Amino acid sequence: MPVNENKQLEEYIGKLAEDFSFFGEELWQELGLPAFALHQKEIGHWLQDGPRRRGVRAFRGASKTWVTLAYCLWRLFVNPNERILLVSKSEKNSKDSLFMIRRWIAQVPWLQHLSPDRRGGQRDSAVMFDVGPAENDRTPSFAAASVTGQITGRRASIILGDDCETSENTLTIEMRDRLREQVKEFENILIPGGDIIMLGTPHHKESLYDKLVEGGYVFRCWPCRLPSADELTDDLAPELAQRLAEGEEIGEPVWPERFTTDELVEREASEGRSTFMMQYMMLTHLGGGVQYPLQLKDLIVFPVAREEAPLTITWGQTNDRGGTTRCEEIPSLGFGTDGFYSPIMYSQDWGKYTGSKMWIDPAGRGADKTAYAIVSHLNGNLFIKDVGGLDGGYSPDVLEHLVVLAKKHMVREIFVESNFGMDMFVSLIEPVLMKHRVRQGETEDLPHGWGASIDGVHTSGQKEVRIIQSLEPVMNQHRLIMHPDVAANQELQRQMVTITRDRNCLRHEDEVEALAMCVKQWTDVLNQDQSVSADRQRERVQEERLRAHYKELGLVPAGEPRWFKH
Repeated sequence: MPVNENKQLEEYIGKLAEDFSFFGEELWQELGLPAFALHQKEIGHWLQDGPRRRGVRAFRGASKTWVTLAYCLWRLFVNPNERILLVSKSEKNSKDSLFMIRRWIAQVPWLQHLSPDRRGGQRDSAVMFDVGPAENDRTPSFAAASVTGQITGRRASIILGDDCETSENTLTIEMRDRLREQVKEFENILIPGGDIIMLGTPHHKESLYDKLVEGGYVFRCWPCRLPSADELTDDLAPELAQRLAEGEEIGEPVWPERFTTDELVEREASEGRSTFMMQYMMLTHLGGGVQYPLQLKDLIVFPVAREEAPLTITWGQTNDRGGTTRCEEIPSLGFGTDGFYSPIMYSQDWGKYTGSKMWIDPAGRGADKTAYAIVSHLNGNLFIKDVGGLDGGYSPDVLEHLVVLAKKHMVREIFVESNFGMDMFVSLIEPVLMKHRVRQGETEDLPHGWGASIDGVHTSGQKEVRIIQSLEPVMNQHRLIMHPDVAANQELQRQMVTITRDRNCLRHEDEVEALAMCVKQWTDVLNQDQSVSADRQRERVQEERLRAHYKELGLVPAGEPRWFKH
């Protein structure tokens, strides 16, 4: 090789070894990936220059795992005698990451010298491998493990905890304590002078990552968009803070090439406001509006009819004449100014519901009532016809009342929570359904007849989380339309506005649970309408921006549709 070429190669290798950002950019280019994004470079600088116990909190989809795996590979490139342990939420995730690093080594010419020397006895398996230049040691160069697996007795100079916190292992205080104890074990296997790097997104307000900060870890945070004052975190990446200080607009995407403003709007709608704030904006200490995620103002109050509804119906707090759409006649138990609003417009064209469903939660012990909810569907919207609770458990009067309600609202499918032997309720109500069955042509008011199927459904998981996950996204998208009589149900209101993700936060949640589970039965249909929902969300955001713009100019928005109703 000519001297000049040899010198250039030495300089190139030296630059790769000196600067991880350059290493990452070159690696991405060799792998055929898009150029290193700005936030990925920022994460890279933090990984290279941060303290020994450091962490990255970044939005879902930020590629933080890929960047940090590249960093671990860089550390092996610089010093083949590093001993790296990757601990992930599951062994499968850890194995997948190890496999990817092995593939990078095999694919990139200037990394191939790190390939394991199998003939020389080096390890190369699905859970560990050695790099070619490494000295012989009982500890592999790179090993993969699960946070719930056996890591006691291992040794490592770098421990990477990748997404150790999940929604599944943070459900109870006992599970969160166990997770913290498992992570504490990292200290016992770390070689003196080594590094511990934690990556993740929070899944609970008592997040592992907040507890680690109390223990001396230093984190940097990359939310999905430039945060407002209400969304700021103490560990916001200084590069993002600088962009805000220089006047960049709040709400601008941090990674616009992948997540545009429209995409983030859609994700916030589909995930639910509180989940989005936690997993995309990194907020664990949620404000009141997110701490209590079910807000009455997200509903649309409208006199829901028995068999048909408007083809389109649009939420809004201000009508085309500048007046409020607030339903002042319905007393609100919501916090602060939270309350009910009627639509700003709805179509003059109506259509028949595609179906009506009923959920029944039979009374258990104590003061529980038999709760029920009836919800119909049309064109991507759900119409709440009735929600309530009945005293009397399995009494004939309760069974009769429920069937009469189902018949009144043309319910064709009834679902009963079957936990704790509640299948008996299905057996008891079936004869009452048969008694009220109407054959086609038998009566004038029901020319097509009436009858309903009934099925028991087993529910699982933490009740409060299940309720919020079922209702919040649909409410945030303003796809839940409630009859005024249902809105006036103050027990339902109280349960909705005070529920949190904390276990046993309510003494009774029977009615809001019945509503949530009935809404959940429509999930498949709603998922099919997501494109419609996305368009609505985009239109809503654009309209809000236009209104704000016109308001600043002192002008009135023009061109409002003539079919505004209020």
